Amino acid sequence: MSALTILLSPGEHADGVIAGLTDLSAAGLIDEFGWIRCVAGSSRIEKVTLVTEGRSTDVSLEQLVTGRQIPALRVATLVPATPDAVRADLGTEIAATNGLVSVSGAMSVTRVRFLLAGPEGISGDLDSLVIEGYHNVLVSPEDSRAPAFGRIATPTSPGPQEFARFAAPAVAGVTGLWSGVAHAPLDGVDPLPGRVVRLTRSFYRRLRTDDVEKRLRSVILAQNGELPLPSDQHSQVIYVQDPGLAASTMAQAFWTKHAAVLRSNLLPYEAVTTEEIGGWKAITMFFGFLWASLKNAPSAWYRSLVDNVSDRVAIGIQNAVFTDAPAAYEVVVRGRKANGEYASWDDVGAATEHLAAVAGIGQTESAQADLSLVWQDYASASFTLADGGTRGVSGGLPPIQVGAARGVIGHSGSIVPGARERFSDIPGVVAAAVRTDGVDATDPLGIQDLRFQLHELQASPDHGLAAGSALKQLDGWAATTSRSFGSLVGERLATSYGEARRDMQNLFEKVRNAAAAPDPGEAKLTLARWTQVLVILWLVLTGVFIWLGVRGTVEWWVPVSVIVGTLVILLVCLCMAFIKSQRQLFALLHQRRRQKSEEAVDLQNLQTLISDVRRLWQAYGQFLSWSRAIGSFLSAPLGPDREQPTTPLDVAWGLPMSTSIGVAQPADEQVSQASGHLRRALYHPGWLTNSWDDLILRTSPPGPGQQPSALASPLWHDRGRQSQSGLERWSDDLFSGRLQSSGADVVWRNALELLSTSMHQLVPNLVGTVSVIGGPVQPLAEFLGDLDREQGARGTFAQDILTDGAIANATAEVSVDHRRPTRKGLGIICAATQYSDAFTIDRLRTAGGTVQETWDAPTLSEPYSGAAPAGPTQPEPEAEFRAPDFGKGFGF
Repeated sequence: MSALTILLSPGEHADGVIAGLTDLSAAGLIDEFGWIRCVAGSSRIEKVTLVTEGRSTDVSLEQLVTGRQIPALRVATLVPATPDAVRADLGTEIAATNGLVSVSGAMSVTRVRFLLAGPEGISGDLDSLVIEGYHNVLVSPEDSRAPAFGRIATPTSPGPQEFARFAAPAVAGVTGLWSGVAHAPLDGVDPLPGRVVRLTRSFYRRLRTDDVEKRLRSVILAQNGELPLPSDQHSQVIYVQDPGLAASTMAQAFWTKHAAVLRSNLLPYEAVTTEEIGGWKAITMFFGFLWASLKNAPSAWYRSLVDNVSDRVAIGIQNAVFTDAPAAYEVVVRGRKANGEYASWDDVGAATEHLAAVAGIGQTESAQADLSLVWQDYASASFTLADGGTRGVSGGLPPIQVGAARGVIGHSGSIVPGARERFSDIPGVVAAAVRTDGVDATDPLGIQDLRFQLHELQASPDHGLAAGSALKQLDGWAATTSRSFGSLVGERLATSYGEARRDMQNLFEKVRNAAAAPDPGEAKLTLARWTQVLVILWLVLTGVFIWLGVRGTVEWWVPVSVIVGTLVILLVCLCMAFIKSQRQLFALLHQRRRQKSEEAVDLQNLQTLISDVRRLWQAYGQFLSWSRAIGSFLSAPLGPDREQPTTPLDVAWGLPMSTSIGVAQPADEQVSQASGHLRRALYHPGWLTNSWDDLILRTSPPGPGQQPSALASPLWHDRGRQSQSGLERWSDDLFSGRLQSSGADVVWRNALELLSTSMHQLVPNLVGTVSVIGGPVQPLAEFLGDLDREQGARGTFAQDILTDGAIANATAEVSVDHRRPTRKGLGIICAATQYSDAFTIDRLRTAGGTVQETWDAPTLSEPYSGAAPAGPTQPEPEAEFRAPDFGKGFGF
């Protein structure tokens, strides 16, 4: 918040100053100020009149001090010191000033009393004109173009109109009201001790260059649909003859650098070799088979021979596909939604995301792949094609070389097509049927989906003809935009997405329709059944002979011989039968093991393909959003020229010589020459970077604690289309024109910087001729009158209002010269305020007082002759001494 200046006016003559300041405010020359009617006998402040741009608004004091912060307060009292002028009593002024200071809460307070008088002198009660603790200043009753120029006296009997003309600019200079320049000479300065006063005068110059800057901007910032040809001192830059070839070269370099984004490597099928079975292992397997047969679990023994393959993933996928998410499976594999409608690429990607979540695939991975470097390089490659700059996050994307020169593409639609290149030639009935009104040129999957839907719609008796016409228009449009860099990058990404999607569909179908693993079947389990039967018979035989031996029917050795003998015969027979069927059994086991291995590879590859589809789906959505943003930016990299210079009111009459406004008037040839030099300096290789970074930082800056760089913006990590993310909203705003580049402001700031540094020699030709408002055409130096240079405290004030003694004591000498020239665009604002040394009020002439023009010296006596006087010497009467009148000389 800036300082607030409040003027206290007793009315009548002092109101002339208020009126003059109001006119200056309407002309846009001074900042906001307020004034209060200070009436004798009324110290209570009811309202304050604020003047802004010439408009006066009454506000209550409470509303004023509570509605804004007031870091600094300047209270200036206007004290007319002319005959018959109205002045408020001293107590009322002090009470009003103290009341303002008390309620404002300002940390810095400056109290000023302006004495307003004509060259004939001051009038009134001298004791009340000057207050200790205030800056008491008398506006010197003079007018001149500059301190070094001659001056004229103001009217002898000034009234409100004269004070408005000559005193108001001085009040504006002392109180720091001039707009566009930090000129407040009394801020932070302590009042001089004692009841003293100083002379003051102010000078002001404003060189307006609005018209010159407007003419320069119209040439420098011209956007006629073509990107400007950059200029480089080290190498030549030319437009390429074949934009499609340049775009293809850059797209190939881009995807070579970021090939890992496209597809992951799939596992190959392993070759399962035939296993050699040794004797001991065969015996071990035989007894294992025998034990399994006795437990009636030959199938379990058979499965135990197969390698142990985890079925966790397979079970998860089976449940996801066939139990938990059958609708998502239909979208992914069949390409149709539940209502039978065609599923777009985004529907397939969302369904894949759902299947992966249900099946538990990718839970250990991040929810979203970080592809920020990919899109930063995509933007860099696009801008390199446009301005020939060397970019790339880590290199690898050099400019296009055409021989020894750098090649750039002149048309933004051949780099990344924007809103102008969008296909929207779809009849309303067809658009309603396909539920879209158009498709972007950088959306190959969207084009493919729209083409498929139009093909289907051609079979409709109601919309077939219109759909066929739209399809023809679509094919012709796609042929013209398919060679752009953005389209080629999107085509490669869409191709990888389509391939991953087809491979995933095939594997899903293979997993779903996979035949059961080969099983031994009844024929292969006959040996196990015979084993069970023979073992049971042997157990029965063993039980019978044990019973006979126990009863003593046979000798003890007979049961033992029979049991052992039959056991050996049983084992030999079963072993021979097992060995006989070994070859067939192990061929079956080898086939099962190979199928199991293929299933494991398929399941692993299916996980990889699901991850690829999810990543490519995410990447494609981000690609569409970044293409919209980059295409919109390149179509108008400078954005609109938001600078709408307002034509201020010209003060055609009434300004004193000390205050002057001029307008630069260069010739058309000089403007054309300067703009040509500036364009060659401004549009250099890489010039788009600053405008792009400014756009990102202005709309989506990095978070707290992060580096203030465009690369740290959260946009690079957001999801893309159909996600309602910040990136999608930002790119859609750019695409629709709701958000536009501020490149014009960036380029113009650079132009002004060049004009103030390396190309400063162009400025004199642009502002060398000045048309003074209400005056003649002058050279710039004569118009400024050296106010733009520090001159030191030199010169004198008008001496008409000073007494002879004050003049003799050099009271009119300038002791303080405060200047603050400020550049504004190509123009300049100069304000200078001068003060004299402090002096007492009695050194000012009193209006209406008499002054003796000449004085006579007494007659000298005769020279001394040496003789004594004849009589007593009579004393001669004393001659009254009178100071000589300056300018008349001494009279003898």
